[in-house]
Amino acid sequence: MIYMFSKKNLQDIPVEETSHASGSRKVIVGKEETSSQYFEAHTYGYLPAGVKWAMHEHDNIVEICVVTKGKGLVRDSEGNEEAFVAGDRFIFPSNTKHEIENNSDEAAEFYFFRFQDR
Repeated sequence: MIYMFSKKNLQDIPVEETSHASGSRKVIVGKEETSSQYFEAHTYGYLPAGVKWAMHEHDNIVEICVVTKGKGLVRDSEGNEEAFVAGDRFIFPSNTKHEIENNSDEAAEFYFFRFQDR
């Protein structure tokens, strides 16, 4: 039988290391699972207490971040800094250097949505 949709339970998705030197993630939906030419990924990120995803950028990819647990700081390469708590949302324009730091004593978790902008 051929289905017109795809189903996967989040518990069945393995946790993997990120491309950064710290933290981990689940790739909830990868680029290869859609027919969109703009969609890159939908991930769930885990950032342990006292750890950060160091300054980085995504080439021609807009990243939307939704904080689901924890608190910390988000910074960009221009020196701008914002505190975050669960429920906050950030949009990082493509090619914008940024870092996310968990400066608390509890793990932080996030949903990330990435789309190509061209």
